[in-house]
Amino acid sequence: MAVIRLAAAGRITTMMGSSICLWPTVVQVLARDLGAWATCAWGDYDNDGFVDLFVVNQVTKNALYHNNGDGTFTKVTTGSPANDGNSFGCSWGDFDNDGFLDLFVANGYGVSAQNNFLYRNNGNSNAWLKVKLVGTQSNRSGIGAKIRVTAKIRGNSTLQLRQISGGTGGQSTLLAHFGLGDATNVDILRIEWPSGTVQEFHEVPVKQFLTMTEPPRLQAEALSSDGSFHLLLTGGVGFRYEIQTSSDLKKWMPWMTLTNTNRTMTVPDPAPTKSPHQFYRAIGE
Repeated sequence: MAVIRLAAAGRITTMMGSSICLWPTVVQVLARDLGAWATCAWGDYDNDGFVDLFVVNQVTKNALYHNNGDGTFTKVTTGSPANDGNSFGCSWGDFDNDGFLDLFVANGYGVSAQNNFLYRNNGNSNAWLKVKLVGTQSNRSGIGAKIRVTAKIRGNSTLQLRQISGGTGGQSTLLAHFGLGDATNVDILRIEWPSGTVQEFHEVPVKQFLTMTEPPRLQAEALSSDGSFHLLLTGGVGFRYEIQTSSDLKKWMPWMTLTNTNRTMTVPDPAPTKSPHQFYRAIGE
């Protein structure tokens, strides 16, 4: 939500929160296995808070590497995903919506045709969070958005990042999936939209599926000498928004409700402001 501050002198300021996140990077060679590797996909299949890696092989066995949470990985050697092969594509996705990532593998490389594989994850007791983005200012799927989750896992404050993106050969779900281990809630859920809008939520319960809609953007055009001006509302086409006003940022009063018909709409306010400051905000219904 953006708040427009309209000063009596005519200066317009957009008030939005901001923060700085430091993200450590660890580069490590996972394995020196031989083979004709095709593609790979990252996913936290055991929901312990650390993303694991699945790699498909065109001529021999595929490989599943479990993230130990300390910068090292262990190759999984038991179970079907680690022993099947002759594959060329893979994708993580929670097809049964139980909070645990399942795995689809496309097979039949070259002349060795065979059925594809769908592995259902039997799950465990670890916590999780799934987030679906609905863009309004940005693209509808929120591609390019970054989602950061901070939660206490194994007694340590752990920051995880997911960026919504496409892919080739190894494209996974557009839903952001977070394994949360023994966390009882998410301390901070932060969404950074491609439009530049930032949302932040605190004390979010775990083991739930969230659909987050990008809030509208409210901007003010030039102020006239009599105090009248126009607002520019940018949001989703067909979405209904309520515009509210306040003189002190404490008490908000409904001003108008409208349906966005053209992504960016001009909203006039012909009445001159009578208070030293007048604030406006738009809220999706």
